[in-house]
Amino acid sequence: MLLLVLFILGTQVGSFLNVCIWRLPRGESIVQPPSHCPRCNTRLRALDLVPLFSQVFLGARCRYCKAPISWRYFGIELLVGLLFVLVGAQPGYLVAFGGSWWTAAWGGDVVRLVRDLIFISTLIVIFWIDYETRLIQLEAVLLLGLAGIGLDLWQVWQRAKPMTEGEMFGSALLPAPLPESIVAMVVTATGLWLVREIFSWIYGKEALGFGDVMLVAAIAANLGWNATIFTFFFLAIVVGAFAGVALQIPRAVRAYGWARQRQTRYQSTAPAAWPLFRHAFRKAIPFGPMLAAGAIVALLYGQHLNQSYVNLVTVPQTAPQIAPSTPPLPP
Repeated sequence: MLLLVLFILGTQVGSFLNVCIWRLPRGESIVQPPSHCPRCNTRLRALDLVPLFSQVFLGARCRYCKAPISWRYFGIELLVGLLFVLVGAQPGYLVAFGGSWWTAAWGGDVVRLVRDLIFISTLIVIFWIDYETRLIQLEAVLLLGLAGIGLDLWQVWQRAKPMTEGEMFGSALLPAPLPESIVAMVVTATGLWLVREIFSWIYGKEALGFGDVMLVAAIAANLGWNATIFTFFFLAIVVGAFAGVALQIPRAVRAYGWARQRQTRYQSTAPAAWPLFRHAFRKAIPFGPMLAAGAIVALLYGQHLNQSYVNLVTVPQTAPQIAPSTPPLPP
């Protein structure tokens, strides 16, 4: 039942994230004015804003001016709902009864759950805004970093986690103990900033946006200073590349269809369809969506992947064979 509640909450949050993705790059308030059609400016009613169902029942068109509505809104609502379910199904949140996750009861930290949901939500906003505008939304990055530091401070206050002393080779590197999230954020951002400066000097142009550096720092504040942060970079390249290519497919199909229509009408001056299809995949995928996709997978399955790495490189130790004792000879 808890997972069903998380799915419904996720679709509601996904509907709000659609508003953020549309308004934040345009400098508009996410609160005022209320939800409205961007074409006819008609204020939408409650029946027009039911996640998932409204768009299906309206046939992906505005009820008032019949303007088409992108199916991306439906996809984001469904995606956030499913990701919230995956967060709730993580070990430490549910206590199963009778071997069924459907009848499982709550058994985790509410603060950690809220942090995980904020982590997912902010990265969805960062993913789509950066994919469309090539800009990192710093408001979302700030909220992401504060969520990681807040959970760390909560765990330290609850004595569930110690402060980081910052010792190396017997020497203290920090003037005072700090939360692990702050140490991970500073160290990771400093290292990536140095890489950015070096490659920018080598190539004579900006090799990595400063917004990406800040995004990695905020992600590190949530993942912590452990092996998961290294797994995150690997996942950002693999998962982010697959996600980016998948998102290029609809653009390529639309470009191909547009070119075919032009060929039908204006055969002499129409562009070739197949080159336009291939050109859609040559468009560079920004680094922000790759980081966001890798971070979400690292949060959900980073520890499992780390354990898999350990199992691959660890040689199983067999128990020593003990020879059976020989009974004493009779006198």
